[in-house]
Amino acid sequence: ITLDLTPQCNNACHHCYSHIPISTVDEIDKELSFNQWTSIIDQGVAHGAMWILLTGGEPLLRKDFIELYLYIKRKGLLVSVFTNGTLISMEHMEIFKKYPPRDLEITVYGVSEYIYNRVTRTKGNFPLFLASISLLRKHDIPFRLKAMILKSNYSEFHAIKEFCEKHTKDYFYFDFQLHLRPDGDPQKNRRIKAERLDAAQIVALEQEDSV
Repeated sequence: ITLDLTPQCNNACHHCYSHIPISTVDEIDKELSFNQWTSIIDQGVAHGAMWILLTGGEPLLRKDFIELYLYIKRKGLLVSVFTNGTLISMEHMEIFKKYPPRDLEITVYGVSEYIYNRVTRTKGNFPLFLASISLLRKHDIPFRLKAMILKSNYSEFHAIKEFCEKHTKDYFYFDFQLHLRPDGDPQKNRRIKAERLDAAQIVALEQEDSV
């Protein structure tokens, strides 16, 4: 089961199909409550689910993220977490150390501050991303690094690949599939399309990849 816990994110990437800004009150009011999520989890278990992915938006923005994570672990399920890695706190570290996720996957948008900020349209998150990587390594918490390859970070692809292969727990993978928004917002969909690589660029990257 994949649970998009929230569309909110502290990044504002053009290519994202689900992003809404933090504290968009109308949208927050539409988010499912803790009890609604646990009901869905229970239904999944009843139907034989064995693995749950927590993603978003940025799932760590949920104030009840740890509660939900522990609820799933107590059900005996495998849990994976997809995050941008900028909001990992010491409390998260302790939980992940004591109750390890099946996978903890962090997206790398760039390995220079300029490219990272260009993709995420933020300032100040790049140092947080690097700090989380250092903390996870320090506490021996396995994690995997991955990347979305866009026109905005294509020039840095090889540097991203090198960074990820140096720090990731096993293998680095990248994705170039950019999905349009389910709300059909035409302006945001134009931005997503503008970030898509052309066919020749995709083929070249795939041919380079030995995995």
